[in-house]
Parts: sequence; structure tokens; C-alpha cells
Amino acid sequence: MKEKWRLIKDPPLPGKTNMDRDMEILDEVAREKSPPSLRLYQWSPPAVSLGHFQKAEDVVNFEACRRFGVDVVRRPTGGRALLHYREITYCLVVPENHHFISRSVIESYRFLSRGLLQAMENLGLKPMLAPEKTKNKALAPGSCYDTPSAFELQVGEKKLVGSAQLRQRGVLLQHGSVLLELAPELNREVLLVPEQDSGSLDDSFLRERAAGLWDLGVEAGVEKIMKEVQEGFASLFSARFK
Repeated sequence: MKEKWRLIKDPPLPGKTNMDRDMEILDEVAREKSPPSLRLYQWSPPAVSLGHFQKAEDVVNFEACRRFGVDVVRRPTGGRALLHYREITYCLVVPENHHFISRSVIESYRFLSRGLLQAMENLGLKPMLAPEKTKNKALAPGSCYDTPSAFELQVGEKKLVGSAQLRQRGVLLQHGSVLLELAPELNREVLLVPEQDSGSLDDSFLRERAAGLWDLGVEAGVEKIMKEVQEGFASLFSARFK
């Protein structure tokens, strides 16, 4: 018997609205007003999201954001700043006591990445999970895509999906960015880096470390990619989405 889950597909929305929507879903699942949920969405206008504990003035070029029409918003989750531009974002919300969810954050990352792994394989790629111990050379605080975290998806040495997790009120929320197309020029404009890490937002550096689905030759459109992400999680949880 398949579990009944809720699927939410939103049109592209501003950054604050997107983060508010994610937290509204967490609240609904926590109050048992909703079953476990998967939300798929995009961003309009583009936005820089800050990790929960980051100082905006350290990582964001606000003048450039105004010039290019880029929102700035804070995520409820941790991690480093990320430009949301040519991507599909997923948000998965499930009770912590779900029988498939480990109490270990790192093990739950590993498990949830399997759903994304299947989605990427169905799109014709040969992804792998980054090892638990990755080489992090204290790179720029604004360059989320410069190095994969444990069990995030990469193709070859290039990061493809970046995710972050929050546990609150007995609920797990994990959201992440499935990159469609790298935009190194805009990253370079809107994100700040310390002088000693000035190369970490260089175009060639980012292209060596990250890639989007379309950069890798995937010809599927947004709806097809969203469908595969949905099916990946449906298979993982033996769920039926409504």
C-alpha cells in the first residue's frame, strides 16, 4: 500500500515568498494538517539566499543585486549563500518519526539523495554521491557550488545539486537546488568573496566545480525534470502524490 503524499507545484515566485511557503508547509505537517509533502518551484526574480547564520554584508554585493534585479532572502536552513537563477528547487517535508527517516542528519542526507540520484539517472546522467569526507579548503563563503557536501550529487567532479536540512517541531524539512544552467557571470557580480579567495568565483573555476543539467547535455524541459524529481522521491518512499 503506497503512502499518500501531497505534491505542490508553484509558479516562479519571489525569494521571501518561496521561503515563507516552505515554512508554511513545515507548520502544516507539524500540526498534522497535511501529509508529508514535496514542493517543486522556481524563483522570479532571481534571488540570493543566505544561510541562516551568515552575515549578509560579508557575502552579498547589494548594489549589484539592485542593478541586476536580484532579491536577497534568508533561508531557515544553514549553509552558504546561493544564487537561485536557472534552477528547479525542491522542498521535502516529512515527520522525523517516519519509518524511513534516520535520526542521524548525515544518514538522512544519504537516504534522500537516493531519490535525486534516481531522478538524474532517469534523465540520462551518471551521477554519484559526494563522499562523506569531502575536501573543503575554506573557500569563499558565498560560493555554495564550489565544493559538494557529503552525499550531495555530482557528475564527475562537478556539483549538480546542493541541499540543506532543518529539523523543527518534530518535522524534517530539506530543500535544495537542482541546477539547470550555471551562471558564473551573475554569481561573480552579486556574491562577495574575501581577497584571499578571489579565484573561487572566477568563471573557469566555477565551471570546473559545478554544472547544470542543460550544461551536461540533458535536453529535458522544466516540467520533465520536475516529474523525474517527483518520481524519484515517490519511488524512494513508496509514495503516491496527490
